[in-house]
Amino acid sequence: MDNQNQEIGKIVEERQRVIDHMGQTIEITSQYGRKRENRHKVRLLEAYATHFIIENIPARGPGIKESYQYADILTQTILIHYPEK
Repeated sequence: MDNQNQEIGKIVEERQRVIDHMGQTIEITSQYGRKRENRHKVRLLEAYATHFIIENIPARGPGIKESYQYADILTQTILIHYPEK
């Protein structure tokens, strides 16, 4: 039971980090298999209790909205690179 509380605490911390950078442009590295990664710039749009929504910033054309769960950050399915202050 204690381990579950630690995981919840980590999710709350990640959620707060996302909220702190809301509206900013960040970089996300997505894992697409064993050795394939995709690093791209995105804008944080919205944050909810279990997930957050981003908009890809393409070189041209409209942005594409995607959602990720905070658990994706913890399991390193995605890596978030916040801008340095």
